[in-house]
Amino acid sequence: MNIFVAKLNPSTTTRDLQNLFSHYGLVSSVKIILDHATDRSRGYGFVEMPNNYEAHEALKELDNTIFQESVITVKNSQPNSNRISWEEEGNSISVGHPVRSGVQPGYKRNPAPVVKPQQDNSSRRNFGYRGGGYRSF
Repeated sequence: MNIFVAKLNPSTTTRDLQNLFSHYGLVSSVKIILDHATDRSRGYGFVEMPNNYEAHEALKELDNTIFQESVITVKNSQPNSNRISWEEEGNSISVGHPVRSGVQPGYKRNPAPVVKPQQDNSSRRNFGYRGGGYRSF
């Protein structure tokens, strides 16, 4: 089971998180998400535990507890079921919207053009124009 851990102290390491969850059972992997620009922790991570019973016990016991001077949030990490994978879509663009019955999932390529009413532009000045003075339309 994949477990989402949030509100981590920025100084928390993967070893610290592994030691915390290993009290409840076998931990197969730990990942703390880092900011690419600063290479610092973003304050959340994921813990993978193969035994679901042990993972549920860890969820129950560790949610809203203090760990390294921070109150952490521990939840079951579920994949987003609304997204359609590349293979299911038939190698076209996937969308992140729920699929309604009777409606084909996909991407609408040519929507109907929106027609705007024309306005009288004769009295307007073009302030973005880089030439000299006023510009007529």
